[in-house]
Amino acid sequence: MKIAMSVLACATALLAGCGVADQYATFLPKVLRQPSTEPPAPEPEPDVKEMIRVGGDTLFTAHPTAVAVSRPHRIAGRGFSACVKAMVAGPMNPEPQPITLLVIIEHGKFADRHRATSQDGCATETYEKVEVARRAQEEGGAK
Repeated sequence: MKIAMSVLACATALLAGCGVADQYATFLPKVLRQPSTEPPAPEPEPDVKEMIRVGGDTLFTAHPTAVAVSRPHRIAGRGFSACVKAMVAGPMNPEPQPITLLVIIEHGKFADRHRATSQDGCATETYEKVEVARRAQEEGGAK
């Protein structure tokens, strides 16, 4: 009887240590189960207009004009995405050209950006105008 109890106790301890005994395992007492983890609270919707106003100049190769931004959309497990339209002078052509970017925002910061494609859905978005602050080094160099 003692041997059977020892084997059962060892097996229970091993199962609890291997992750088999998750928080829903009914064959073990609650003290031997893994603690339940609450899912993290969803990230609050970022203020994309303010982010673009302050840091939008860093998204483009030259200072953008006529900047407009769409509302953010939640991306499952990744944060938010938003479309940004602007007029930007290119390195080969000094005439400003329209550019639309899709920006990814994670934890309140720009995480990624790329030129918008038809699959991104930026063509159907509603945009709000934003005044973009100039970079400090450009202002200092222009004086």
